This record gives sequence, structure tokens and C-alpha cells, in this order.
Amino acid sequence: MQNEVIQLTHHYIDLAVSTLGLRLEKIPIRFDIKGKCSGMYRSNTRGKVIRYNPYIFAKYYEDNLRNTVPHEVAHYVAHSAAGKKRIKPHGKEWQSIMHHFGCKPTVTSNYDLSGIPIKRQQTFLYHCRCNQHLLTITRHKKIIQQKTEYFCRKCKAKLTRDQNAPE
Repeated sequence: MQNEVIQLTHHYIDLAVSTLGLRLEKIPIRFDIKGKCSGMYRSNTRGKVIRYNPYIFAKYYEDNLRNTVPHEVAHYVAHSAAGKKRIKPHGKEWQSIMHHFGCKPTVTSNYDLSGIPIKRQQTFLYHCRCNQHLLTITRHKKIIQQKTEYFCRKCKAKLTRDQNAPE
């Protein structure tokens, strides 16, 4: 099944090259995402990569072939075509490429994820005057690094953590 996904990914890249006149390289394709996301295109200093969730692909294979594969390739094509110009991830450039591929430019899927391993972020207990709050590790680190503060929506008090709480 992974070989079929890789071949289809290359097919859409080749389609963009031949019909849009772009110079696109074959980029790594990995099956290493966990969680609720079916696929992801990423470009950073380490390079470009398309990643797929093997669990969601196994459970909803045909739908992911029809939707997720062209969706992620369209991100790669739009990003490459834009060059240095910043574009919105699901903006008009991406939508245009999805239409060019003959696909609906849908952004999210609505799968039943029971039985699929979901990535869970570590949480930290904070409190205000009226309640307790669980903050993700991302928000917790922002507080520790003094980049931001969070406030309760009800009582408007600043969220604080017990000084004795373990890190």
C-alpha cells in the first residue's frame, strides 16, 4: 500500500511538472505521522518532505488516495511555485492547484479515529481564583520562558502554577 501511495504522490508531482512547467524535485515521502493529521507537507532548513499517517491511511485508504495525497502535493507545488513569496497554506494558489489536479480543495477530513493512536501532549496543572486549568506543554513553556501570560475567561485572573509542582 505504501508503494501505491508513493507512486501516486510522484504522479501528482509529475503532473504539476508537465502541465504547469515547474521544476520540482522528488522529495522524501515518509509514513511517520501519529495523531489526528492524515498528511503533512513540511519545508524547513533540513529540507522538504511529505509525511503521511499510516494508521489513518490503513483505515481510510481509498479516501486518502483521493484526497490527502493530492492535498499534500498541492502544498508542495504551491510552496515551490511561490518561491520566496509567502502564501496562505490553503489560499488561492493551493486551491488552484487542487482544481488543476481535478480535486476538491477541502481542508480537513472527518474520520472516526477510534482505534488509531492519537498523539497526546503532556499537560500541566494551573489555577486561577475560580478553577483549575490544564495547559499543554507548548503553553507551559511559553509561560516559563516569559513569552506570554494566560488568563481565566471567567474570573479574568492570571493563571498560575504551584511553586512546589514538579517540572
